[in-house]
Amino acid sequence: MKKIGLILLLFTLTIACDDGDIIVTTFDFEDANLKSCAGPDSYVFFKLNNDVRETISLRIDATAEELFLATDTLVFQLNGTTNFANYRRYDGEITESYFCNVVPPTQPEITEDYLAASGIATLYVEAILNDNDNLAIEDEGESDLDTDGDGLPNFYDFDDDGDNVPTAAELDTENADGDNNPLTNPLDTDGDGIPDYLDSDDDGDGVLTRNEDLDGNLDPTNDRTQPEIGPNYLNPNVTEEFLVQKYRVHEYSINTNVTLFLNDVVFGNGDEEITQESLPLGDSANILTGTFSVIPDFEN
Repeated sequence: MKKIGLILLLFTLTIACDDGDIIVTTFDFEDANLKSCAGPDSYVFFKLNNDVRETISLRIDATAEELFLATDTLVFQLNGTTNFANYRRYDGEITESYFCNVVPPTQPEITEDYLAASGIATLYVEAILNDNDNLAIEDEGESDLDTDGDGLPNFYDFDDDGDNVPTAAELDTENADGDNNPLTNPLDTDGDGIPDYLDSDDDGDGVLTRNEDLDGNLDPTNDRTQPEIGPNYLNPNVTEEFLVQKYRVHEYSINTNVTLFLNDVVFGNGDEEITQESLPLGDSANILTGTFSVIPDFEN
């Protein structure tokens, strides 16, 4: 079996040969950023080192939506087909397009290719979700608090009480106390001690705010039987009811960071093997950012 010596710096590896020799070498990806690309049904993480024209990559059989929408620790078994890693060297400079094109370019050519068909890939995912309702996440209660029971915890539910009036519109919208903190003096129309943003019947007239939406457009704020007083859901003198059993579209933003490790991987190239017990591939900040829309299931 051929002996291999690679002049690399970061991760200590062992290469086992059938003559009993063990050669110690390392990958030099210390200064390389962890990058990634999404395919139609898979996701690829990779690092480039053009000083010695090498790459290390991991392909996972999962989509971005399956990977990055919730904080979690995801574990994938490498199997050589749907989930696998590669260490490669080339005869020229490598660019991100090598991994991010649907059809990889023919140049540069691969001069050495080691496939890891066994081992574990662990992805530590931190997904930061925000409903942008002007409340700090720590002010929205425990992480699993779901006031309206719509399946969205308050910290990323833009309508915490499920009355189809956004939370941001039911706080201290006028900054009446002058402290620029919307939570210190939130609206409490009926004076029952429950602020409007957590009260499903804001005016205390016995008709749910959601059902004071007479035109059924999922916006109770524009229904005014007595315009001079204000919207019906804030007017206890109006008790007209229109049954609404649907939530309006919710929006929340997301910003996801990941940390990736490989463990107990065996890279093979013919009779040659490179084994590694622990191989950190690094971090990727803001791997998924954007605004998502959802209509919560109505079960009340």
